Amino acid sequence: MSVVLAALDSSDGARVVLDAASRFGQLTGAGVEAVSVRSEVVGPAVAPESLAATGGVPFRLLEGPVASSLLGALGAPEVIAAVIGARARPGGRRPVGQTAHEILASARKPVVVVPLEVSVPGAFSRLLIPLEGTESSSVAVLERLCPLLVTAVELVVLHAFTEATVPAMLDRPAYDLDTLGKEFLDRNCPYSTRVEFCAGPVAKRVAEASREHDLVVLSWSQDSSPGRARTVREVLDASAVPVLLLPAEPFDAGAPGSLYASSSRT
Repeated sequence: MSVVLAALDSSDGARVVLDAASRFGQLTGAGVEAVSVRSEVVGPAVAPESLAATGGVPFRLLEGPVASSLLGALGAPEVIAAVIGARARPGGRRPVGQTAHEILASARKPVVVVPLEVSVPGAFSRLLIPLEGTESSSVAVLERLCPLLVTAVELVVLHAFTEATVPAMLDRPAYDLDTLGKEFLDRNCPYSTRVEFCAGPVAKRVAEASREHDLVVLSWSQDSSPGRARTVREVLDASAVPVLLLPAEPFDAGAPGSLYASSSRT
């Protein structure tokens, strides 16, 4: 059986993380396991084990440094993804806390980042896929997302044009963009409900559109050095819903702990 990890700490935000993990498990056909690191004590006391028991979710206590312990658990062959809380400090340089940042930088599998102030929807049924850049990079996002899904969802592709990617000739903008969108979906994501086009910074458009969706899906290079991953940082900072981050590096199907190392999805 494939498993989604819910990384719980002792804060009130753990409830939101567990709820999001449950919804992501439904989306991917995976079971949920709650994990917590013994050394971590954050905020008001909320026992992660009691929280997991209330939700009927198996619980495992981990030992050692927080980030490395969670990454080790994520590397297990049956684990397909992890769900973590953002826990960013107000006014901080990063939209996620230090532990979340370390996990995102090293994880070889998908990670859902949950803003702790949001209300998790009853199901992840409307997914927003922001795409920016070349068509080949857009296809890569879809190739990593679609194998995860086992339930019927509404996939909305939001293609944000930049100066480098806007079509050179749009004689009849409304008609031409509609035709372009249909052709894009036919080639790359036939199960999507629709594609929307917009101009300007993708992060701003995602922040506006996320309020009408349940989950934002992004691919990222795992390079957060200065000048890199600006879109990912801005989306994490502004999104009104959880964000699924897919590592840009292809998953190695033959490697231990890889996304597809286990053939069981039941």
